[in-house]
Amino acid sequence: MTINLPALLTIGFGGFLGAIGRYLIFMADRHLYHHYHFPLGTLFVNLTGSLLIGAALGLTVKYDILSRGSAEHYLFVTGFLGSFTTFSTFSQDNLILLMDKHYWPFAANILLNVFFGIALAALGYLFIRDEIPARIGRFLLEAVWKFAS
Repeated sequence: MTINLPALLTIGFGGFLGAIGRYLIFMADRHLYHHYHFPLGTLFVNLTGSLLIGAALGLTVKYDILSRGSAEHYLFVTGFLGSFTTFSTFSQDNLILLMDKHYWPFAANILLNVFFGIALAALGYLFIRDEIPARIGRFLLEAVWKFAS
């Protein structure tokens, strides 16, 4: 097996950006929502990452952008999203909720991350595949045109 140094550097740079993004979100979560017994920062990064990875899949299928093995895929999917989203933090958050006997937030966190993570990945994929931005744009233009007429 040969090591692809440019791919490793690209993944590393994407990972650097994703880790910083996650850190900033976690710091904002601790500052703004520290009084809640719910890991909002983890939920946010996991759901946002799910939406983005679904959109990345849609770009790959529809336009052959971000396909596996491309520099863009290494940078965004493997690097950025790989370090931005986090299953290990999700697991730790749930363990802490259990240890602190916060059973409802524990159950809600699992359901919200898993259910909405999958739903947002599907939405991101469908958003790209079905050209939803173009449809929304056409709808808004038609509405403005009818209103102005």
